[in-house]
Amino acid sequence: MVGVPILLDAERTPDEARVQAIGLAQVMPVSALTDALRHSRRLHNQLLKYAHVLGVQATATALANGRYTLEPRLARWLLMCHDRTEGDELPTTHRFLSLMLGVNRPGLTGAISVLERSGVIGRQRGTLIVRDRAALLALAGPSYGTPEAEYERLITDPTPDGH
Repeated sequence: MVGVPILLDAERTPDEARVQAIGLAQVMPVSALTDALRHSRRLHNQLLKYAHVLGVQATATALANGRYTLEPRLARWLLMCHDRTEGDELPTTHRFLSLMLGVNRPGLTGAISVLERSGVIGRQRGTLIVRDRAALLALAGPSYGTPEAEYERLITDPTPDGH
């Protein structure tokens, strides 16, 4: 969801959203979202939980960028993309990955090559392929998992109160 500022009663944001992979999306006018939020406390509460998880993810990203070396951060990013993609193919470029991870392309290319040689990922032009998710999880270590657990607890838990 890219409408969190609307949920938080901000009429605009300096942020911009980009689609990273092919998939389905739905668009609705701001007025329709604000009307739906006014009429459904349950929807409003669920989207507030999503906003919380998004904040946890932003915090985890800042922590990962400050605490971990490139390889665990790359593994974390690949796992996050894998979570949001059907199948094991992740459409991306070295240029985009270097921007997302805040590293230079040669360093990123070296890290990708290490993962490829060890059989953790495969590579085709414009696509990385997850071959061994367990190895990515081990490499990411504690840099991955906290936002995912919070999402599971608050968003995908089928019980109304999350317990």
